[in-house]
Amino acid sequence: MKKITQQSIPTLAIVGMDCSIPNSNNLDEFDHVIYNGYQQLTTLSPAGLTGSQQLISKIIINALQNANIRPNSHIATIIVTNNQCKDENFSGVICQDFNIEYLPSTSSVISSLHLAEQLLITQQYDTIVIAAINLVHQQINHLHTNTFSYAQDAVDISENEGAAAIVLQRSDLAKKDNHHIYAIIDAISISNHSLSQIKAIQQACQNAFDLANITAQEIGYLEVFASGIPQEDEVEIQGLVQAYSTDKRSLSCAVGSVKANVGNTKNLSGIMSLIKTTLCLYHRYIPALPQWTSPKQPQIWEGSPFYVATESKPWFLEPGATRRIAAINMMDLDSNYAHIILSEDINQKERRSKYLEQISLHLFPIAADNRNSLLEQIHQLKTEIHSHTPSLSQIATQTYREYQKRQSATYTLAILARNHKELTREIERAIQGVNLAFDTGKEWQTPLGSYFTAQPQGPHGKVAFVYPGSFTSYIGIGRNLFRLFPQIFDDPLISSVYERVANIEKILYPRSINKLSNRQLEAIEQKLIDDPVAMLESEVGFAGLFTAILQNYFHIKPESSIGYSLGETSMMLAQGVWTNFKKTSDYLNSSPLFKTRLSGPKNAVRQHWGLPIIHNNQTEEFWSNYLLSCPVSLVKEVIKQEPRVYISLINTPEEVVIVGDTQACKRVIETLNCDYFPTSINHVIHCEPMQSEYDELVKINTLPIKNVPNCVFYSAADYAPIILDSDLIGHNIAKALCHELDFPKLINRAYKDNNRIFIEVGVNGNCSRWISTILKDQDHVTVSVNRRGVEDHVSILKALAKLISHRLAMNITPLYSVVNQYEQDALPHLPKINTPQFVASSQLLPSPLKARNSQHLTHSKITQYQKFHDNHLRLHQSHSLFLQSRQLSLQNISLLVKQKLELYQDLVTKS
Repeated sequence: MKKITQQSIPTLAIVGMDCSIPNSNNLDEFDHVIYNGYQQLTTLSPAGLTGSQQLISKIIINALQNANIRPNSHIATIIVTNNQCKDENFSGVICQDFNIEYLPSTSSVISSLHLAEQLLITQQYDTIVIAAINLVHQQINHLHTNTFSYAQDAVDISENEGAAAIVLQRSDLAKKDNHHIYAIIDAISISNHSLSQIKAIQQACQNAFDLANITAQEIGYLEVFASGIPQEDEVEIQGLVQAYSTDKRSLSCAVGSVKANVGNTKNLSGIMSLIKTTLCLYHRYIPALPQWTSPKQPQIWEGSPFYVATESKPWFLEPGATRRIAAINMMDLDSNYAHIILSEDINQKERRSKYLEQISLHLFPIAADNRNSLLEQIHQLKTEIHSHTPSLSQIATQTYREYQKRQSATYTLAILARNHKELTREIERAIQGVNLAFDTGKEWQTPLGSYFTAQPQGPHGKVAFVYPGSFTSYIGIGRNLFRLFPQIFDDPLISSVYERVANIEKILYPRSINKLSNRQLEAIEQKLIDDPVAMLESEVGFAGLFTAILQNYFHIKPESSIGYSLGETSMMLAQGVWTNFKKTSDYLNSSPLFKTRLSGPKNAVRQHWGLPIIHNNQTEEFWSNYLLSCPVSLVKEVIKQEPRVYISLINTPEEVVIVGDTQACKRVIETLNCDYFPTSINHVIHCEPMQSEYDELVKINTLPIKNVPNCVFYSAADYAPIILDSDLIGHNIAKALCHELDFPKLINRAYKDNNRIFIEVGVNGNCSRWISTILKDQDHVTVSVNRRGVEDHVSILKALAKLISHRLAMNITPLYSVVNQYEQDALPHLPKINTPQFVASSQLLPSPLKARNSQHLTHSKITQYQKFHDNHLRLHQSHSLFLQSRQLSLQNISLLVKQKLELYQDLVTKS
């Protein structure tokens, strides 16, 4: 065998994976366990040795098919077994369609990885599969216990069973053959601890850093072994702290262990750690550690870069970084330590994910041209779910297929449900709700979000995206958006301000080695509220993300855009009029505008009132903002007596925000004798004292125009549509911000121009509530995509349910399972469509500004094109899945045959 020096070792690529543990039978289900911070600690009835060959065969086949390995590839398999399986003859495992050579089994993942590395580097094999199996012969039940042995309240880690496999190739050859790459293994460093355990860990870490040509500071996630043996755990953390500590005091590296999710799977643990860490890199998230509160011996952790995430969160690049890097620390029974460095393949643009289509809440759309037909289909759905028990995902997908056949119908009912019980209940409610909607003309909606209207607005009115003002962001906002819609990681708005995103992320998703208390979180949130620049940047960012999700995933294209206050800045960025916010972001962070002029000492007000200017960090509270529940006319009359009180915001005819001298505001409130409360935001905006900042505001909001969308933009500068000119935009925004904002006036103007569907693409849904009040007696619909305290996918699905019932042109295919091969074959005129990119929103769809009587046709064409588009993208994957289906159970085969027959029947009917 050719001798390989460490310096010349090529990197390896993980190109395929699969795993099975109790209650998680495949890779997607295991990914759900990791991301959602679940625990699968209950060992079911023992599989027994008689099932070991069948189980390992299934896992190896699935991993190879997941990697799309050619059947004629030269494949070697190394199986890691426990003592109970050591005498098992795994060379007899049958893997149909693959030419596999079985190497001698091992008891160590570390030695298996080392051997695989040598065999691939010397090109003795094209592909190496490392598989592991651990079987348990006793019934174990333990739920919701802390099995991460580093934790203060950890319990003994009981054994769990399962099987897993990873498929490895040389990364250069994998890229040459265009294989899908989950992660790159940049370094495998092995050290024997015979001299000193702590020193051995340090040595393994440092060698790994050197091999990968990185520093410890570049590692964003560390998977630890955490054996559960106190002496080993203490040695491991001490060695890691010493290896990772730097002079820079920063919580830059999250720590976790797969044992917290699945317990101790013995010899399988190393493969499970590899799969978990690879999934985190591939899907770009920091994983939650379930049941975590605080570490044992916290003094050991002092000075380390380590923190623990109690909820999964998006993994943003640190400033200056070009890729995400993770590490795994391993031990084995042969007194070896291993430190493995993994990184994402930054050229992997399409990252396979079923997370969105497999979330717990499902949308069931039903379309018909009249009441009777709609009710008939509701009853058919009810019969369907009671006649047999397919998964809710299968029912939702089948319902969507039927909807596609009738999507140009006059009415659409949208039902939401998380389980069979909820679906049955929502169906019963829908039968009554549909009748009520037809009889009264009023919308029907359940608390869960099921929705129906007999007066859809889509065919009659325009769609407006509404961008809320700043200062409503909060801790944890949008935590799941990037997991649900992974392409937004590459959204131009995020890319243009990545350095600031990484800084804001540390506020939005706080880091700590201890689980933060509610009081601590409130203090962090107040810090966010007191930082107007961070608030503005986070809200501009999320407005852009919500816009990208609606346009790029669901093909909802606005005909108008409306900004509320600083929302005028958000809409310019989100709609792609401006494409680079970095210059503005950098300027905002250096400008005194939101540091001392309009916030902090509020020197702009002091100057206007002739008060002493404050030049240091001391502040003197003299200014307050209050929200009043009172008719606008009464407020205007009373403040005539108070020259230092101003109306800054008129949200509705009876909801007003006043600002100014604290004592003078209190006198106004006392005179009005109305309901009120102080706002959490105490900055200066929309009032006369900030006129001195007009030029600065113009400067900040004057940016080059990169794109002119086919969309009408409304501004509160003159309460009218504006011309997209760089200088005019800057002056319009400055003018609107320096004067009282009359939101009803702005909305009524947009309504006069036939805008009927108002979608709030921002934080918390305040604008939606105000618009509903302003237009309460007129035909319209308001939708919000974010509500604090409501999960991201729930808010979005509720919004989609409402919009689809109003017959808005859109595509909801991303919510459902991949279109199968039979449906692919049933569509003979497949157009050539390029691989999707996050292009300017104006390029996504034909202009929606067409005659309203073409709405149905546009809706149908959009959905069909997306259907073709999805088929085209997944043709290769669908073919692989079709081949795999021959190995599946009789139930799945029967389902595919049934679908084929239905499609043939549909083709006959249409012909």
